[in-house]
Amino acid sequence: MSKPSLFFSFSLYLALCFSLWGSTPLHAWEKIDPQQTPVQEDFPNSDAVIIRDEAVMEIGTDGEALYTHHRIMKIFSDPGKRYSHQEIPFNQSVDVVEIKARTLYPDGEEFTLKAADVRERSLLSGYVLYSDSKVKEFYFPRIRKNCVVEYEYQLRFSSLLYWSDWFFQSHLPVLHSKYTLIIPRHFDFNVQVLNDKVVPKVDFRKGKKVFVWETFNKEAIEKEVFMPPAADLASRLAFAPVDFEFDGKTYPSRSWNDIAAWYRDISQPGHPPPEDLQLMSQELTSGLPSPEEKMKVLFDYIQEHVRYVSVAIGTGAFKPLPSTEILEYGYGDCKDMTSLLITLLRAAQIEAFPAMLSTTGHRKVLTDMPKVKQFDHVVTAIPSAAGYVWLDPACRNCRFGELPFEDQGAAALVIRPDGGELTSTPETERAENQTYTRWEVTLNSDGSVIGQVTISATGQEGLAFRASLTELKPQRRIKALSGFLSAWFTDPYLLETEFRNFEERDSSILVSANFEAGRFGVKQEDRLFLPVDLNTQNYLNLMFPHSQRSFPVIFDYRFVNLDELVVRLPIGFQVESLPPPLRLEDDFGSFESTYQAEEDKIVHKRLFVRKELLVPVTEYGRLKDFYDQAAAADNQRIILKRTPPADETEK
Repeated sequence: MSKPSLFFSFSLYLALCFSLWGSTPLHAWEKIDPQQTPVQEDFPNSDAVIIRDEAVMEIGTDGEALYTHHRIMKIFSDPGKRYSHQEIPFNQSVDVVEIKARTLYPDGEEFTLKAADVRERSLLSGYVLYSDSKVKEFYFPRIRKNCVVEYEYQLRFSSLLYWSDWFFQSHLPVLHSKYTLIIPRHFDFNVQVLNDKVVPKVDFRKGKKVFVWETFNKEAIEKEVFMPPAADLASRLAFAPVDFEFDGKTYPSRSWNDIAAWYRDISQPGHPPPEDLQLMSQELTSGLPSPEEKMKVLFDYIQEHVRYVSVAIGTGAFKPLPSTEILEYGYGDCKDMTSLLITLLRAAQIEAFPAMLSTTGHRKVLTDMPKVKQFDHVVTAIPSAAGYVWLDPACRNCRFGELPFEDQGAAALVIRPDGGELTSTPETERAENQTYTRWEVTLNSDGSVIGQVTISATGQEGLAFRASLTELKPQRRIKALSGFLSAWFTDPYLLETEFRNFEERDSSILVSANFEAGRFGVKQEDRLFLPVDLNTQNYLNLMFPHSQRSFPVIFDYRFVNLDELVVRLPIGFQVESLPPPLRLEDDFGSFESTYQAEEDKIVHKRLFVRKELLVPVTEYGRLKDFYDQAAAADNQRIILKRTPPADETEK
């Protein structure tokens, strides 16, 4: 599995449906009068509107299903070709039967997509293990402002495992949405209507039962910073089969134990480790006395020798590849890396289980609707006295026992031998995610600067630094650090740098530099105005610019930021004014800013703490006020004034 983006991208992300041996041809286009379609003035906040969005899912008695999707859309503008470019992933289990598309201009001129303009390319070029993962892509012909586009495609599911939900809402307004489900009379399935009240019309046609859900005039889900996954907010239908076909076998899916039994059956760790992997595990763990030391060395080995590759379609979205192939080629996705780690752990007599996760940004798991597609990631769970030791071998920069914030607080289905255990992963405390930044800045009389900066970071804060700097070559790291300094200093020149513990993940990362710069602050006549926001979080004023909000705030992780700035005054200057101190305390965070003037220096200390991850909409006013006050404090200035020479004072 891989981690998908937020829901309902207009690109045709169709990790669905499978081999088609025959289907009903797509119907002819209906007549559309572009003059009768919506105009930009009707939707001033949207660059497009979905006029009609409809799908028909017809399930046969053999468990296969024919899926047809049709959409009409008015494009007011298309920055970045968000709407004109479309992709359909497929592989040996997916046969894209037919794609139709056309563009209509306001004067009625029509341009039809030609078959030759639908191109096919490898989704993961250069990766032999996933060479069958491909994509069909096309552009709507001759897109321009205020045109209408229409497309239709048809696919067949050979397994209901890939039965996707239907969304009545999008990031665009949807004027008419309709979903039709056609099933045999005695076919059983589960469905839930979420975030809406939509009652289906039920009918019988030619011995089949027909459900029709329909909505009108759904508003766009506007993007907000730190909002919940859009799938958890949208009006949608959630479907789950009671059984499905996979790799030629039928599996029940009425309970989480059923889902766990399916994954146990298709994954490699349930079998005895191959002899070569047993020998490898023994060699790597030889001489290590404790199970934890063995776990760590095996975890580190996979991090260092297997490269993470995302795969999310066909059977490859769920079934791990053989561990020997992963080692041979040196890459795999999350389930492959987890399977390999579990195989090596079991060869070392350490019990471990795969666990399917629904990560941050993915939709919330419906615990009363067992369904494989509610999960988007796989990690390793090792039983311990406290519950589980959680390991994500796909996280290259994670320490042993550390999960990235995307994996934290996530619904998890642990695949145990005796069934499936639905639980959640732990979250780190704020003290575990800490950044400490210290600056020492000496101002010279000519305005130039000599300075030193030291940054240390732990937990998720350290992961952020590792993710941005670890893969960079030394000169690129230095360039990145120089760019960081240039936010406050004119023409910084690095004299000496140190990047410590970026590869040694068990220690806190440390970045330090000695530097010179042409100027610090702004000089106006006999005064010097110095900034005080020399911290790694100097963006608070951008966090919540709007006075109102539609959705709760969900932060990524808790943290503590400590910052200290020491400014040594140049000869001939004295402190004219210091910003006032500020202390804020609330349920969701703390902020403190203080100043102290000594004989020849100023010391500024700053503390920012994020305590809680969820802030309801009803508390947004307090949250915004908190951030606005903290941002205002960060935007203050220290003011220094030149002291006149002694002879001028006497005169």
